[in-house]
Amino acid sequence: MRPLRILFSSAFLAGVCLAGAGLGAAAGAAAAGAPIVASEEKVEAAYLHKFLNYAEWPPAVFPQADSPYVIGVAGDDTVADELARIAAGRSVNNRGVVVKRLLPGDAVNQLHMLFVGRGERGRLAQWLRPAKGRAILTVTAFDGALDQGAIINFRTVDDRVRFEVSVDAAEQSGIHLNSRLFSVATNVVKGNH
Repeated sequence: MRPLRILFSSAFLAGVCLAGAGLGAAAGAAAAGAPIVASEEKVEAAYLHKFLNYAEWPPAVFPQADSPYVIGVAGDDTVADELARIAAGRSVNNRGVVVKRLLPGDAVNQLHMLFVGRGERGRLAQWLRPAKGRAILTVTAFDGALDQGAIINFRTVDDRVRFEVSVDAAEQSGIHLNSRLFSVATNVVKGNH
């Protein structure tokens, strides 16, 4: 785990910091203008949880009105642990959040979000292929992952965790992303890439 200095837009930062109690002190530090240092994995987990507020899934993907969001994490146990900690006892849009650790070969069809971490770099296509065309918000952490069909991809820019978004991949999955997400992304890809 490498410490990173994190800078966000103030609105998104507040939401991310509130999403993770471990990052709660970060909001005060940011307000005071001090650099924020957190592990890459903690920041990615906070983002994953916050992304639930900026995405709309087709109603049919939830069997019941109170069905939880199911987030699968492959290739990064630290992100899975931190995300489970953040989600514990909290709801997003009146839904709980369930975090599942995934192993190669596990099905993705019951997921709402799939995060493919660095430990699965060699199997990225194997994770994204079954998610393609399904209402699964795919999030990755690899250069070039948007070209392979990921919807959101984390990047480290100047020691900061940032992300890029593919509008086309989201539309193909039937997921509507809120435009506020685009305003804090480093890159928003529209049109065939």
